[in-house]
Amino acid sequence: MTTTAGFGAIVGQEAPIRLLKTFLRSGTQPHALLFTGDDGVGKKMTAKAFAMACNCRTLSADLPQRPPLTAIDACGECGPCRKIAADHHPDIIRIAPLSTVIRIDQIRELLQTLSLKPNEAQRRVVIFCDAQTMNPEAGNALLKVLEEPPDRTLLVLTTREASDLLPTVVSRCRQIRFSPLSVSAVARLLTTTAAIDPQTAEKAAALCGGSYTRALTLIDRRWQQRHEWIITAMCRFAALPSTDIRAWLAFSEKLAAQKERVEELLEIITMWLRDLLVVGVDANQVLNQDRREILSTVAQGVSRTRLIEQIDAVDEAKAALRANSKARLTLDAMVIKMAGIGE
Repeated sequence: MTTTAGFGAIVGQEAPIRLLKTFLRSGTQPHALLFTGDDGVGKKMTAKAFAMACNCRTLSADLPQRPPLTAIDACGECGPCRKIAADHHPDIIRIAPLSTVIRIDQIRELLQTLSLKPNEAQRRVVIFCDAQTMNPEAGNALLKVLEEPPDRTLLVLTTREASDLLPTVVSRCRQIRFSPLSVSAVARLLTTTAAIDPQTAEKAAALCGGSYTRALTLIDRRWQQRHEWIITAMCRFAALPSTDIRAWLAFSEKLAAQKERVEELLEIITMWLRDLLVVGVDANQVLNQDRREILSTVAQGVSRTRLIEQIDAVDEAKAALRANSKARLTLDAMVIKMAGIGE
């Protein structure tokens, strides 16, 4: 995955790219594809690259000769390729959340567009960015297109998990799973495309969980400050008696006050707890490599069972917040479970 277009520019997603190229060579593209995987692993870029390949004049002329998969890619030079690369093609449609939701009005407008023939594309492509943000009404409205796909039209939905969408939507799509990027791949992208120094790139790559987008966030000094705050707090809690709930509730209050970043903060907590589990087994697999010594010390004073219970508490809080539960109540419940109160 890089900032340019075309299959050749996408890093670390060999299996999805191979499957898409097979569709192109055989001429058997499904009418709807569902790209699943974490944010920042190349799903949207791949959707754009596939749209280019579907409409590339040069590739279209070559496909009857059934070229090897390695030779199948958009040329990047013909008119359709240039328009799609510049986001100016009238038949490549992007549907993205307005604020935080894809609304039914957007789907209704799309249905009107799809009732007409494509303007100029060999294959019109509609890319749904973050399809999990469709509200139920929008998802149900989309079923009409999935059940009766318009001629020469391909739908590509991108989301983290198939379970985030209506089952009726998922069942009508061909799912393609995207893997997290390797640490080395992310570090290489950071140094080559974002001009990040190697040491910073390696640290961000180790912490990002295989997401290039997240790695870019981790480089920000403000994120590093939040990361330091969370780790300091978690180390302090490890030394507190389990009955001291006041500090935990104060921590919950501070988390809730950062509503726009709370999921990010919970992810930092999860990474720290995961490292405490891992450090005694294989220290090389620790994400916070610069904290290996303190991780080893803290891990000696906490049981694996307690760590797993704490990770479960954080995961439950994440799910509740995504379901729009009240942040302070959810986080209070989380820290009470993490502290082991009432057990």
